[in-house]
Amino acid sequence: MKLQVEQAKEHIGKKFPYSYTMPSVELGSDVVAFPWSRHDITISGEFWFDGQNYIVQGSIESKGDYDCSRCLKTTEHERNDSFEEIYSDRRDAEDDATPFNGEEIDLTELIRDTLIINEPSQVLCQDDCKGLCVHCGANLNVSPCSCESFVVDPRFAELRALLDEKDDRLS
Repeated sequence: MKLQVEQAKEHIGKKFPYSYTMPSVELGSDVVAFPWSRHDITISGEFWFDGQNYIVQGSIESKGDYDCSRCLKTTEHERNDSFEEIYSDRRDAEDDATPFNGEEIDLTELIRDTLIINEPSQVLCQDDCKGLCVHCGANLNVSPCSCESFVVDPRFAELRALLDEKDDRLS
């Protein structure tokens, strides 16, 4: 995705809006492993020339089919990630400015990096997802399982025996 910026240099401070919808595969073949790579993404925002640099702000709307972190159910998760970048066509550009050729700014790498960096570490199918039973693997959102509700970790069995013995003496 490329922004044509020639006219922005003529109108210092004037904001130019942009909006694109594109298949995420246009971001490169290295994104196919991400859940959002099978869906279109929408990029919108604005850019302007501040007298020295071009400022590009925007947001990326995407969605993907993620596995719930608790129950493993596949769920569609919508994302809205934002970005801001400074571009310069000058040779003596500041360190925080990304260089470009002066005619068009290619946002492909910025969009790809923003999506990857903001990839969620956990996605839940619902806020109150109960997850899976740690013993039998039943989905607790569907129905409760028939496992014993309190199972002592075998590593703590001796400690449990001491506590039970103490309870017996007190009664």
